[in-house]
Amino acid sequence: MNRISWKSTSGLALAAMVCLMAAPASAEIVYNVTNDLGHQNDWSLAGTITVSAAGTYTDASAVTAWNLTATKDGSPSYLFANNAGDPSKFLGGTLEATSSKLLLHTNGNFSLYSKSTPLYSYLFWQNARVSFFGTNSKYRAAIEEDPLWDTSAFSPVDGSAWVLGTTSAVPEIDPATGSSALSLVAGVLAMIEQRRRRAMLVA
Repeated sequence: MNRISWKSTSGLALAAMVCLMAAPASAEIVYNVTNDLGHQNDWSLAGTITVSAAGTYTDASAVTAWNLTATKDGSPSYLFANNAGDPSKFLGGTLEATSSKLLLHTNGNFSLYSKSTPLYSYLFWQNARVSFFGTNSKYRAAIEEDPLWDTSAFSPVDGSAWVLGTTSAVPEIDPATGSSALSLVAGVLAMIEQRRRRAMLVA
């Protein structure tokens, strides 16, 4: 095997390794929740919402987990999480999960509830849908019905949809996939080295 073809094959092997190791561990998508500081009454919201896969949904079954914390200087922090006891979720309208954004479309409302004894908490996003909150847009967080924030505005938006969360830029690496990729590339490189040595002997 000549030098050019050996380099080309090595490059292909390394490219294969990179592609395989960059493959996501699963179809689940984890979104960093939007922290809309301008409409949260000086509260800061951080954490994640997990969806089973990309798609467009009209019920909340695709939302598999959430773990969100609201904090404010001089106040206790509050947890909104599916592992905080008696969790529930509700979706009316359309929720769209893309590879980069979690979107609540017009005429949709989405809510997350949890109870960490003795506190009952909920987060509520309403993009102009008729509900028990009325027909106006509503972005609300409350503890035992005492609101942390309650506003008709939300930011950012994507067209007419509210951006509830965004994904991180770095893809997850599945350890099993990475191990398989390394084994595959090691075998290919060993084969290339054997052929290179034979070519040198013949020359």
